[in-house]
Amino acid sequence: MPSLILHSYRRCPFAIRVRMVLEEKGIPYTVIEESLREPSADLLRYHPEGRVPLLRHGDEVIYESSVITEYLDEAFPGPRLLPADPKQKARMRLWTYWSQTAFKADLDAFKYAPPADEASLAAVKDRLIAHLDKLEAALQAPYLLGPELTLADVHVFPLVRQLSKVAGAPAFPPKVSAWLEGILARPSFARVIAKPMASA
Repeated sequence: MPSLILHSYRRCPFAIRVRMVLEEKGIPYTVIEESLREPSADLLRYHPEGRVPLLRHGDEVIYESSVITEYLDEAFPGPRLLPADPKQKARMRLWTYWSQTAFKADLDAFKYAPPADEASLAAVKDRLIAHLDKLEAALQAPYLLGPELTLADVHVFPLVRQLSKVAGAPAFPPKVSAWLEGILARPSFARVIAKPMASA
């Protein structure tokens, strides 16, 4: 089988999604650690915008993290992370969409460009609290779609983790905190954090 090469950036939440799936499923792969300011010539050859993550599987080139994770889950053996039930699959994709649109927009506003005036900052924080309440209400035992980890969790987790590291972030509700800690404790995430990165 052709080897897998992942162009990645260590702290990118979207790259973390892909590396977690690779680790959860036990798929061998090689990482090329990229600089976001100076993408490698290889990355620019395959993606004109030089964005990560980008997966090369033989002659196949795939980008966009949620597309890559679904591809990996369907193309390789190991624990299934993509729900088989059509309704659950739709719910998973809705969580993915929410995490990288509404949630990420408010996360970025809070983390990278906090409003200068107190009223606007409070409004962003209120929206983040509402996002966390949405997660709290949805969490089951112990994951978003039930007892097993799915791509819904893998896709949402890195962005929630990012919020947890921002100074002044809202307090996390109890189920969200337990969910976050549970995924942080998974061996797959430990390997993602510890895995040495190959140079381009």
